Amino acid sequence: MKMKMRIEGTDEIKSNLRKMGAALRRDTLVPIITQNLQPMAEDMRARAARGTGELAGSVTVGTQLSPAQAAANVPIAEIEVYAGPGPLPQAIQEERGNFRQRPRPFIRPAFDSNVDTAMRGIAEDGIDAVLEAGRKG
Repeated sequence: MKMKMRIEGTDEIKSNLRKMGAALRRDTLVPIITQNLQPMAEDMRARAARGTGELAGSVTVGTQLSPAQAAANVPIAEIEVYAGPGPLPQAIQEERGNFRQRPRPFIRPAFDSNVDTAMRGIAEDGIDAVLEAGRKG
C-alpha cells in the first residue's frame, strides 16, 4: 500500500523565504552595519591625537573610500562598510609611528575594544530584519 502525503502552504513558505532573502540586501544591511560601527568610530575620534583636530574630524563610517584608499583596497565582500580616518598621512604616522615619533595607536585599540559589540549588534539587528521580513510575509 502506498502512502500519499499532501503539503499545503508551500507558496506561502516560498514567498516568505524570498522576502527574508530580500532583507539581506544592501539597502537594509548598510544602515545596520553603519549604526553598529558608530561607537567604534566615536572611540577612534576620542583616542586620536589632538593637534589641529583634523585627524579626529576625519574619522567616519561609510561605504566610500578615497581614491587612494580604494586603489589599495581588495574587496572581500559584496557589501563593505568602513570605519576609520580619512586619507590623511598623519593617520598612518600616528597609528604606526616613524623614525621621528613613537606610535600613538588610536585605530587598533578602538577596534579591539568595540569589535565584539559591533559584530553582535550587526548579527542581532540582521536577524531581526530577516524575521521582520518573514512576518510581513
